[in-house]
Amino acid sequence: MSEQPETIEDKVTDWTTDPPSSNDEIELSNTPADRDSNGKEEDQEHEKEIENTKPTISVRQMRKLKNPQRKRHGARNQHKNKIFVKWLIDRFHLKTVVSDEDPISSSPVVLDVAGGKGEVAARLTMCHLQKVVMVDPRLADVPHCFDTLVYPKIPNKWQKRLDDQRKENPNVVQDKLANRFQQLVTTFDEYTITSNPELQSAIQNATLILGLHADGATEAIVDAALQYSKPFCVVPCCVFPNLFRSRQVENEAGEMVPVRSHGQFCKYLADKDQRFQTEILPFDGRNVAIWWDGK
Repeated sequence: MSEQPETIEDKVTDWTTDPPSSNDEIELSNTPADRDSNGKEEDQEHEKEIENTKPTISVRQMRKLKNPQRKRHGARNQHKNKIFVKWLIDRFHLKTVVSDEDPISSSPVVLDVAGGKGEVAARLTMCHLQKVVMVDPRLADVPHCFDTLVYPKIPNKWQKRLDDQRKENPNVVQDKLANRFQQLVTTFDEYTITSNPELQSAIQNATLILGLHADGATEAIVDAALQYSKPFCVVPCCVFPNLFRSRQVENEAGEMVPVRSHGQFCKYLADKDQRFQTEILPFDGRNVAIWWDGK
């Protein structure tokens, strides 16, 4: 009968319970009689040899051994963009405004701040026929994002319809996005808003300003929405307490304390105006939405 291959668990168990044997060619004796004049140097060499015989195992492997049922955190909110977009359509009653004949610069748009790879923008433009201006300092490849992240998850009948269109025009996705999507490769903050005419125009044309995990731009979205009386929705993620030191929120004792936690940040934003609403979205992770209909 053939022997079973040795597993990582076998290696860990063997090392922790059984010392190396003499067959390993490692001298473990530490008595004075066994040492020569170069005993210290030999001991150091022996320690290196012992160190080299230890089985190597990564932190990820150790975690898997301790908890085989452990799942990746990201797997629990992998559909957050899809859920968020559907929630936006229902909550803000977004109607189809797309007309590929009209230039996006003069059309009502959804302003997607810190859109990253562009999945939210891809879903809004291709699945819900919205015109979107995305603001992000990193240039996004939205056609590629649609093909790799959105297309595989849309209903089969939608896939077939798009496949039929691609037979006639292989660049149909790029052509549609050229009329429905625009990216402003810049940051979204107080300075940029006041100094960038193109960004100011996009805010004025916006029917909704949104930021899903917009990091440092989150508060700027809320402030711009108030200034221009625009509907908005933010789902805060990172707080950056060392970057925004002036933020303060009232605690349970009625004292003003620095904003350091995610909960404090959400409260800080919601307290900016009594008309703001707070809602928990149906996906894991940072899922607190703060929104306003602009009225």
